[in-house]
Amino acid sequence: MDETPKIGALVIAQVAKITQFGAYCRLPEYNNLEVFMPIREVSSGWIKNIREFIHEGQNLVCKVVMYDKERNTIDVSLKKVTPKETKTKIGAYNLEKRLSALLQQAIKQSGVPDKEAVTQSLHTEFGTYTNLFQHATDNSEQFAKLKIPKKLRDEIQKVIEANRKEKKHVVSYIVTLSTYNTESGASELRSLLEDARKDGIEVSYISAPRYRFVSDGKDYSEAETKIKKAETAISSKLKKGLFKLEKEKLKKEKEDILAQI
Repeated sequence: MDETPKIGALVIAQVAKITQFGAYCRLPEYNNLEVFMPIREVSSGWIKNIREFIHEGQNLVCKVVMYDKERNTIDVSLKKVTPKETKTKIGAYNLEKRLSALLQQAIKQSGVPDKEAVTQSLHTEFGTYTNLFQHATDNSEQFAKLKIPKKLRDEIQKVIEANRKEKKHVVSYIVTLSTYNTESGASELRSLLEDARKDGIEVSYISAPRYRFVSDGKDYSEAETKIKKAETAISSKLKKGLFKLEKEKLKKEKEDILAQI
């Protein structure tokens, strides 16, 4: 991957420090490169308190809007990202993380020494883990000619087959969540969302006050149960505010974590 993202690129930005004028973020996909999100790029509406929109430690999908080579600074925008772009980027990012873990599993099982060197070599060759696993799935000529031990090649094929046998049922909801608590509302919302994550819900920010809740399970009932559990918990803990769930229609249930390739 390039050392710096290009203008217009979608990136995962981890909020590191919030100031009066915006937020400093790190990009985990680019070796934790530091970027800045000006307050004007947080939301299209008027912002009285930036912490009502973002908070430290939060992962956001942002768009690169400015790169000043002389000052070596990069600005990103949250408000310029559409809900569809957010969903697509989060899906791709999570898939990369899961495939990275699968590759490490294959390397460990193969007993190949110098794991870091092998991992870096494969990532350099294919650019992304998604691309690597695509070639491995197709058993492409590029994958077949890789200068890696046959045992590692076989182990990569094995983890692909093993995971293709696991069927996952996914449900997704658009959640409207806000509080009338003017003193500690931001903390209250963070706590509620964190509780949902602990219940196995994948929570992503769309735009205030909307979030996306995604859960999966071995069957539809298990996936829905996680959502219902989070719904009950939030309803009971939210003192004064608005909480509403709207089910999102998914194009297709993913049978395994490699289905996006």
